[in-house]
Amino acid sequence: MMCIDASVQVEENALSAKNLNAINLEVISKIEKELEVYDLISLVFLLYDVPDTALDRLIILQRISRDIEGSHLNLLFDWALSRQGRPTWRQHFLEALAVCQLYNVIRKLGFHVPTIKRLYSTNEDSSHINPMKKVLYHICENMTSDTFENFKKTLASFDMNVLQYDTCELVLLQLMSQKFITLKLLNNERSDASCKIEQLAKIIDREPELKEYATVLRNTESKMNVKLESPSTSVEKPFNGNLNIKEDNNTETCDFNEVYSMIEKLHFEDIPIDLKSDRQPSINLNDRYKITNKNRVGICCIINQEVFYPSKESMEYANEKALPRRDGSTKDKIMLEKTMRGLNFDIITRDNLNSNEMIAFIQQVLKKVSAEDSVFMLCILSHGIRGCVYAADSIAIKVDYIQNLVDEKQSLRGKPKVLILQACQVDGATSPLVADSPHNMRKTDFLVCWATAPEFEAFRHPKAGTLFIQILCGIINARGKREHFLDLFTMVNDKVVTICTLKGIEQAPIVNHTLRKKLYLQMSG
Repeated sequence: MMCIDASVQVEENALSAKNLNAINLEVISKIEKELEVYDLISLVFLLYDVPDTALDRLIILQRISRDIEGSHLNLLFDWALSRQGRPTWRQHFLEALAVCQLYNVIRKLGFHVPTIKRLYSTNEDSSHINPMKKVLYHICENMTSDTFENFKKTLASFDMNVLQYDTCELVLLQLMSQKFITLKLLNNERSDASCKIEQLAKIIDREPELKEYATVLRNTESKMNVKLESPSTSVEKPFNGNLNIKEDNNTETCDFNEVYSMIEKLHFEDIPIDLKSDRQPSINLNDRYKITNKNRVGICCIINQEVFYPSKESMEYANEKALPRRDGSTKDKIMLEKTMRGLNFDIITRDNLNSNEMIAFIQQVLKKVSAEDSVFMLCILSHGIRGCVYAADSIAIKVDYIQNLVDEKQSLRGKPKVLILQACQVDGATSPLVADSPHNMRKTDFLVCWATAPEFEAFRHPKAGTLFIQILCGIINARGKREHFLDLFTMVNDKVVTICTLKGIEQAPIVNHTLRKKLYLQMSG
C-alpha cells in the first residue's frame, strides 16, 4: 500500500491543529462558491475516488456553467461530507489545493504557503492524493488547446467517445470509467488492483510538448504496482484437458477426449426417427429465402488465422507482442469445408492473411458471387476482442467494416448473408484497422454468429479444434437440411453452454440478425 513518508508525517503533525480544524463543511462550501469553474473541475478530478461519479457530476457542471453564471453543485461540500469519518480528510483537501496551486485559498485558511508547498506540491511521497492523478493533472495543465483537440481525435480512433468534453480532466475521467486506463487505489487496495496506463503513455509519447510525461507515467505506474504487469491482449483461450486455461500445446494432460466424445455424439443424438419432409404441401415456401440452384447453393468463404506475427502497424498502434498460435484451427477449417461442401456450397479458403490481404481476399471472393448464388457465407477463425477479429499481422479489424464490405455487393441484395466468427469477445485495447466504410449500407438479410458473447472467451483444443465450430458443424450435419438456421443456432448455443457448464467454464455463443425470412441451407420446394 502506498503510504506517506515518515518525515512528511512529522511535518503534517506540526501543522496548526487550530488551522486544520478551521476547515469544516461551511468553509468548504464558501470556498467552492469563490472558485472558478476550471479550478473546481481540477479539484473534483483530484479528490473523487470513483471516476464515474466525478464524471457524471462534472458533465452537469459543464452544462450548467455555460448557461448560469456562478452556478455550483456543492461538489466539494459533498466530497467533504462523505469524508468526515476519515481523520486525514483535511490534509487531503490541502494537498489538492497545493497541487492546483490555489495558494490564495491556502493563505486564507491560515496556513504557511511555503510549508504546504514543501509538504505537497514538491514532495513526491506525500500521497493523500493518488500520485498518478497528480501526473494526469499536470498533463492537463500543460496541454495546449490544439494538442487537446488532437488528443480527443486520437482517443476517438480507439472508440473512446470524448469529443463532447471541453476539459482534459473530463476526458481522463472517461478513460478511467471505460477502463482504458486504471489507477491503483491508495486507501482501499485489493490484491487484484493494479495501475495500467501504457495505452495513454503511448499516445502522450507522440505529442512533442508532452513527451516527457510518457516517461513520468510509466515510472509512476512502476512505483504504484507491486510488480509490472506485462501488456495483455485478449485472445482465444486454448482448451486443454483439465480446463486449466494455459496455452501448453506440448502437454496433453486432459480429459478433453471426453468432451470431444460428447461433441461427436451431438451429430446423431437429436435426429428424430420420424422425419417430416420439407416437400410436404403444407410447407409455406413464401416465408423462407429461395434456393435457386440445388447444385450451387452459394459461396462459403473461410479465413483461417492460425499463425500470427507482429507487424510495424501493430507495434505502432499497440506495441503488442505476436499473438499466440491457434493450434487446432485447421481442424475447424477442415470440418467447415466438409460440412458446407456437403450442402453444395462452393468453398474458397485462405490461411494466415495479414490485414490488407484479408480485406482484399474478401473483396475478391465477393466478385465471384453470381446471380445463381442464393447464400453467401463468410467464416473467420481467429483471435478477437469485442467486435473485432485479428489478422495474421496482429491488427484487429472491425467486424462492422467487414459486414459493410459484404453489404456493398449489389448481387447479394435481398439474399441471406451469414458471418460465422470463431473468436473471443472480451474487452481489449487496440487500434483496429483504419478504413472508410462504404456509405448508405442497409445491412439487411444478415446473420452474424459469434462463438461467444461480449466479455466472454472462446475455447479451443490444440488437437481437436474449437467447441463452437465443432458443435456447429455437428448440428448442421445432423439437422441442416431440415431446420432453418436460427433454430440450428439455438441448438448450438444450448449444447455449447451445457458442455461448458458441466466443465466449469463460461462460453455463450450469440447471434445477431436482420433476416426477413427463414434461412434453410437446402433446396426449397
